[in-house]
Amino acid sequence: MILLFSKKSITWSILAIFLSLIVGCSSTTKPLNDNKNNDSNKTEVSNNTDVKSGGTIDKTSSNNSSTTNSEDSSNKPIRQDSSQKILLDNIRNLAKVGKIINCDFQVKSNIIEDVEKKWGKADKTDWVPKAKGNYATYSKYNVVFGFNKGTQIFEVRSFDSSLKKISLSMVKKEFGTPEYDVKYNGEEIIGYKVGEEFKVLFVFPQLTKTNNDPLMDHYSVLYPRGTLNNMADDPGRQW
Repeated sequence: MILLFSKKSITWSILAIFLSLIVGCSSTTKPLNDNKNNDSNKTEVSNNTDVKSGGTIDKTSSNNSSTTNSEDSSNKPIRQDSSQKILLDNIRNLAKVGKIINCDFQVKSNIIEDVEKKWGKADKTDWVPKAKGNYATYSKYNVVFGFNKGTQIFEVRSFDSSLKKISLSMVKKEFGTPEYDVKYNGEEIIGYKVGEEFKVLFVFPQLTKTNNDPLMDHYSVLYPRGTLNNMADDPGRQW
């Protein structure tokens, strides 16, 4: 029994080892194939990446970007018109109280000495007969003040850079048909009443064949009664 037991044990041991070798070989073969497939997939992915980076157009992204660009470009005029409309509304509202943009001094209420106390002496002051007064230029502030012999300010002109974006057609669209419209010395001046006491004047270059919608040069708020001269029986300016 001991001899028989030993022989069977050896036989079964040999068979077990043989089967283990077979199973081991088959299991090691499959991962090799899988690794080859993975390597080939990696190669394909890397090749695709190289092609795209080399200049292939991604239609989805290009369509999205073109759509975004078209939306941005279509919105630019709308945004610009909106910002200019806001500026014109601001001009109108300030003119009703005798002011211009970016300036605290008012026509009628202030005298030129008020300006000098805060801003100092003007760069220059000129007498303008047709405008019925002296005009003090403050280049640093882009403002010119018109004042009479009693030093009352009757006109304030703004040369602010933001005005250069406002067209003649835009002003007429927002303010309507001008109550005053003259062409003089290469300029067109249009005017509107704003309240009972004040008027606003917009100054543009005259229309030409190449420019039928010029941009604003400057504008002013006028207090006509401030130009009266009762001593000289002068009715003053209306515009």
